[in-house]
Amino acid sequence: MNESPVAKKPVLFQTQTGLYLGLVCFNPVYETLKFVLEKREFFEVEWPALVSIEEKGLVPILLGLPYFTIQRTQIIWYTLQIPENLLKYYQAFLPHIFSNAPLESSALSLKSTKIDTDKKIIPFPFKKDDTQSK
Repeated sequence: MNESPVAKKPVLFQTQTGLYLGLVCFNPVYETLKFVLEKREFFEVEWPALVSIEEKGLVPILLGLPYFTIQRTQIIWYTLQIPENLLKYYQAFLPHIFSNAPLESSALSLKSTKIDTDKKIIPFPFKKDDTQSK
């Protein structure tokens, strides 16, 4: 009994109910993360966290659910370019999940991961200064 291979990649996404961070699960033999996020079908997000906006920055609050299912049509925007501090904070709560994920050791380091979906991903909405628009 061979289990299907499962890839898990962190994604930050906004829905009508809030801002969430979690590991999107997909079969890398048949699917890419881009395909999973853009098709309008349901997919699983493992160990989701609601992201709280605090003075020190964005902080994930684990929901206590091992996974939830979401549909692409429910997502207002998503990004794979998660702020490094936020990803490290999330990983600190779930080290066993990240260490057991069948990914390359560098795959969770977003700086070293090449993302070929830049044109499709809406950038993380940081506050814009008036000085940047000059």
